[in-house]
Amino acid sequence: MALKATWRDFRLFQKPYLSLSCRWLATQALTEEVVQDVSWGAARPYEEIPGPKPLPIIGNLHQFIPGLGEFGNMNVLAQHQALMEKYGKIVRISKVPGRRDMVFLFDPKYFEEVFRKEGAYPDRDIMQCLIYYRKVTRKDKYEGVGGLLVGYGEEWKKFRTTVNPPLMQPRITNMYIKPVTAVTNEFIERIKHLRDSKSEMPDDFMNELKKWSLESIALIAFDKRLGCLEPNLAPDSVPQKMIMAAKDFISCTETLEMRVPVWKIISTPTWRKFVKTMDFFLEISSKFINETLEKMRKRGACSDHELSALERILLRTSANPKVAYIMAMDMLMAGVDTTAINSSNAMYLLAKNPDKQEYLYQELKRFLPNRNDNITAEMLEDMKYLKACLKESLRIYGISTFNMRGTTSETVIGNYRIPKNVNLMMANALCGMMEEYFPQASRFMPERWLKHRPGHSRNYIGSAEDYDAVINNKPNPFLYLPFGFGARMCIGKRFAEMETAILISKLVRNFKLEYNYGEMTYSSRLVHKPENPLKYKLTERTA
Repeated sequence: MALKATWRDFRLFQKPYLSLSCRWLATQALTEEVVQDVSWGAARPYEEIPGPKPLPIIGNLHQFIPGLGEFGNMNVLAQHQALMEKYGKIVRISKVPGRRDMVFLFDPKYFEEVFRKEGAYPDRDIMQCLIYYRKVTRKDKYEGVGGLLVGYGEEWKKFRTTVNPPLMQPRITNMYIKPVTAVTNEFIERIKHLRDSKSEMPDDFMNELKKWSLESIALIAFDKRLGCLEPNLAPDSVPQKMIMAAKDFISCTETLEMRVPVWKIISTPTWRKFVKTMDFFLEISSKFINETLEKMRKRGACSDHELSALERILLRTSANPKVAYIMAMDMLMAGVDTTAINSSNAMYLLAKNPDKQEYLYQELKRFLPNRNDNITAEMLEDMKYLKACLKESLRIYGISTFNMRGTTSETVIGNYRIPKNVNLMMANALCGMMEEYFPQASRFMPERWLKHRPGHSRNYIGSAEDYDAVINNKPNPFLYLPFGFGARMCIGKRFAEMETAILISKLVRNFKLEYNYGEMTYSSRLVHKPENPLKYKLTERTA
């Protein structure tokens, strides 16, 4: 019990705007206590961790080849489910050519152990293709700066320390509520013209969501409007090419990362497409950021202009503006698709659960009596049911299928000895849908995230019955980590949450959402995303 109390005392990790040094001290203190509490000698050998047995030369590669291996024809979530059912809550996959060993974890108490021991420089062995591109293919362009997605050690810490204050402070995020609301209002008007005779969205509505997402993120990453919401956006326009590049980044990365990395030896078509995509992002980022630098130069140091997030980064990195280039690139590559997908998932769940949508609508009417009212930071904080809906959406359809940490030294997890340079794969997405951890896990129940019973006050609406059904089950806080945890938490978390909250608020306040095409199918690789056309029916509300 004393150890648990200490962990609660160090919940600094839940405040991402605190300094890295504070979090480092917290991690070190916890690590020392854990080391004293768990004996390496008493733990079971690494080789005893259950898992499929590797074959000579090819190891466990065959297990994941479609049409050949046991898990080859499964998506990532199905693979996780099958591994857990066959081998238990901790599973070892060893000797896959070109990859570190992997230990899959299916219990939040193991997740907690991992994060308590991650140390000052958390290791995340992912996106080898992006590392290779920046460190080898275009090393002359990046000059050793890897960025948050692929950096590690002292280099990563220095980068994170530089960009953390401008991107993680609530005050900076709140600066963008008004402009993002303006973008969203334009998108709502565009939706009215996109509907067909059945009031349904077109088959390519996901592309429209990405236009809204890119226009919003560009305000933060480049300090400018791109014109993504203009009607009849040409396929060869810069905004549409950026949208396609963000999509190609994810699809290429999934292929390059989840197969044997032959691209390091042979230039494959996917690798060449990836390089072309990265070159495009570098060109666009350099162009837009150079424009911002020129505006700052003309404005001068004596201006009373409120500095944007990008300008703050540029001022902090005046000696090396490549930090700003890379940060802007990473925000675009990682943020456009994921924010659009997250918003679509929330739309889908609200459309399929009209009773929950009605509760949300009633809350929104109280805060936004007129549909065109501006949204404020205070509203986003006080709209409890909205926040619960978005958390529940991420529980059911999280964007990432797992969290990962690499071991930087020998450690003990789940009472097994884990050597250095092993990837610990924490299956948060699967665990978030398990009855063991979330009663009625398959149901969309925002009430499970409310702090008070609906009806307790005007600020808490929802189903009292559903609240009562789950109130006695408080989920382990390490189950719900859609943006990661600790020092390597997603740096765009606050912006992504703000953008999605504004869009869903405006959509539900203006339209009744329906989806009349059965159950949505999803693909699950590195990213969990819908496969069906997003033919939502959006009927304008009259009040």
